[in-house]
Amino acid sequence: MAKVEDFSNKSSQRVNRYFSESFKRKKVREIEKNVSTVLEVSREYEVSTTAVYKWLDKYSHNRKRGVKQVVELMSDTRKI
Repeated sequence: MAKVEDFSNKSSQRVNRYFSESFKRKKVREIEKNVSTVLEVSREYEVSTTAVYKWLDKYSHNRKRGVKQVVELMSDTRKI
């Protein structure tokens, strides 16, 4: 039977990590150039996808200019 001491030794405390602005900008550029995806960056550096999207909102050149990237299927463009 498990004891309370077994669980108290395995306490998982959150560790706050801070990434430099240059690192965040580099990862945002990689995402914009389709070198990596948000999910890949999130998994590789153990950061939430929400945090990576916040980096995109803050450091993305496309989002600052109001440029939206729209991907359409070939058949949709032919219909127009």
